[in-house]
Amino acid sequence: MIHQRFKRAVIAAAFGGLSALAALPVASHAADTLRPEIAKPLNDAQTLYRAHNYQGALGKIAVAAAVPNKTPYESYMVEEMRGAAAAAAGNDAVAAQAYETLLASGKLTGADEQRASAALAGIYFQEKNYPLAIKTAQRYIKAGGNDPDMRTLLIQSYYLSNDCANVVSLLKPAVDAQARAGHAPDESQLQLLGTCAQRSHDSATYRGALEKLVAFHPKQSYWDDLFSAIRSKPGYSSALDIDTYRLRRASGALTTADDYMQMTQLAIVAGTAAEGKQVIDQGFTSGVLGHDAGADREKRLQALAAKRATSTVDSNGVPIPPFDAAFNQVFAGRAQQGLATMEALIAKGGLDHPDQAQLHLGEGYYVAGQKAKAIQAFKAVKDDDGSADLARLWVLVASRK
Repeated sequence: MIHQRFKRAVIAAAFGGLSALAALPVASHAADTLRPEIAKPLNDAQTLYRAHNYQGALGKIAVAAAVPNKTPYESYMVEEMRGAAAAAAGNDAVAAQAYETLLASGKLTGADEQRASAALAGIYFQEKNYPLAIKTAQRYIKAGGNDPDMRTLLIQSYYLSNDCANVVSLLKPAVDAQARAGHAPDESQLQLLGTCAQRSHDSATYRGALEKLVAFHPKQSYWDDLFSAIRSKPGYSSALDIDTYRLRRASGALTTADDYMQMTQLAIVAGTAAEGKQVIDQGFTSGVLGHDAGADREKRLQALAAKRATSTVDSNGVPIPPFDAAFNQVFAGRAQQGLATMEALIAKGGLDHPDQAQLHLGEGYYVAGQKAKAIQAFKAVKDDDGSADLARLWVLVASRK
């Protein structure tokens, strides 16, 4: 637990330096020394602590605390040890009071301030006092603390306080930076970001979280949620349905018989029957297809895909558009020829859906194993018909290390 780990850090800091107490000068009221009547019970507290007698240690610390007219340094040492001993004893109320006193004294700086504020934030979080946990965790960060566990505690405190706006503001930059670097953001953090973005009616961030989930942690439920979000956008083109399946296949999320059958049919209709043949063959090779009540229908579709894989006309005898035919060549093993034709047709202009063509060019480069060119092509997709959403997701998939 975060709370327990920061407890240990504070205890180690407080008691680790106590062995030198006996050697400290004992001049009365010197700025950074302890009088004997305070040094002795604190040294005794250290001995008891090391024997795991935490209550006994607290008793000795209380003796030191009762000495009148303590200097600021003496008060500091008493409260530091009281907080650490109380934390070890599991007495969070006493520990919290000690840490509060230390932090209010203005004497803590740097690592000392970080340790005390982290421990206190952990206590507040455990007690479900999320406003104070937030305030103290913020102080930890302001003091220069950068432990990711404390950042997680702060985010969780915001979430449990129903403050989704701050969760989004903290999480989004971090997961975006990780994704740009090609590193997988934590799945639970992406889930939290998506949940809070949805609650905050931030549809762009919600889709962005889902994009990263399917890119780095592909699961059927994430794909379903993402494509539902993309399809719900005004202006979405149903012609892109095949591209959603291509993304699922590239991420290893093409798993059910319906997935394989639907993608194969869409590929045949889209003029990339060679792709459809690869997909349905994969379904049979993986064991998903060919062994249940649907086996006969699956075998018929496999035969159709094989027959159509090299055809230049559709089922009605109409020639397949040149761009789609070139794309099919990529899947048929003639990537260099197909990609060159696709590039030339895009450069010539006049295509009905240029951004969809640009998206398919990126997919063609990805299939051919040319990821750098694929990313370059995907980044040029701008249309709001869903093409740009899918292209952005392809960039994540193609950038993975």
